[in-house]
Amino acid sequence: MQASNSKQNKALNLRLVLSHIATLSPISRAEIAKITGLTKQTITNMVDELLAAELVAELGIKKEGAVGKPSKMLALSAKGTYSLGFRVFSGHCQVALYNLTNNKLGEMQIERTTPLEQGLQHAAQSLLNEHKVSNESVLGAGLSFVDQFDQHYPSHQARQKFAQLLADKLSLPTVLETTAAACAACHMLHGEAKGLNSFVYIHLGLQIEAAVVHSRRIMLGHNQLTGALGEIFVTPETSGKDAELGRLNDFASLDALRQQSRQPNMDLAAMSSLLDEQPQLVQRWLELAAEPMRIAIHMLESVLNSQTIIFGGDITPELLDLLIARLRPLIPSIAQHGERDVPRMIKTPNVQDIAISGVATLPLHSALDMTQPYAAYLPQMSELSTKQALLFVGPQ
Repeated sequence: MQASNSKQNKALNLRLVLSHIATLSPISRAEIAKITGLTKQTITNMVDELLAAELVAELGIKKEGAVGKPSKMLALSAKGTYSLGFRVFSGHCQVALYNLTNNKLGEMQIERTTPLEQGLQHAAQSLLNEHKVSNESVLGAGLSFVDQFDQHYPSHQARQKFAQLLADKLSLPTVLETTAAACAACHMLHGEAKGLNSFVYIHLGLQIEAAVVHSRRIMLGHNQLTGALGEIFVTPETSGKDAELGRLNDFASLDALRQQSRQPNMDLAAMSSLLDEQPQLVQRWLELAAEPMRIAIHMLESVLNSQTIIFGGDITPELLDLLIARLRPLIPSIAQHGERDVPRMIKTPNVQDIAISGVATLPLHSALDMTQPYAAYLPQMSELSTKQALLFVGPQ
């Protein structure tokens, strides 16, 4: 029992050290020891393991004041450790390979196959071979279904079963999440939210999703389902078609945009060209979308009062800029009271890559979660690599 507790403590401390390196880099061993309360020798031992597994790297030397030894600074390793991201659409899949610092090495789009896991495995192996990355260098895979009404995997339980099937097929830890939650994880580790404790990320896709972060934790609902912002009612009028109240998705989602174009099966690539080809149609969508979205943002601010709202989506930067311009001025809310050190709303800078970047971030985010609510699906038919075992095999 004592040996088991010691192993658990070591695993937790290792993730704690890596978490500080990920979010506070560049950072020295001495600074980590001061923050965590662990001894310098313990930090040194753990950093040595992380260096050997190519999870972290030494960037250079920082001189602390006029006296004392210079400190070697640590950061996530840009070489030697990688992750895969899979976004599953109704007719195709987006597959990408990233390094640990969230830089994309390669990406491909494939037609959706039956069985789905076989097509994803072939695409992943092609990317690994193209970029000369070994399977043992991959920390894990992130997985997200774009359409919440996916025909073959309509329920969360069905997607969970598929995530385990994919983990076995790839022989990799696999993390399943919504696109919004994946993007929120990416912002905490690599983006605008590295220094924030609370924020809401809104993802403008075929449906509108949101991820609420409190105390740097993504909040989960019953059965780990949450974030269907597009399902809230934003108008008192009822639809003549089904007598339902107006939902945010009916006005501001990209599905609402393609419904206005009278092309309900238009893909995201085709929608990207609408601003040039049918500007009047886009202007009409903006007119209809703006006020319902302003109401939704006001609701989020009034209920949650987070530090900021980060806006992204499967949308071009130009179209997102136009929508955000229509949202201002924001409706006065509780967010205006008290001190504010960040804007009420922030546009994600890497709009067109944020979704797949976020999904590829999921393995690292899962590995660093101390209580493991995002526990990865581990392969049942194969052993984990050394680097995977350091992070994914912890408390038992």
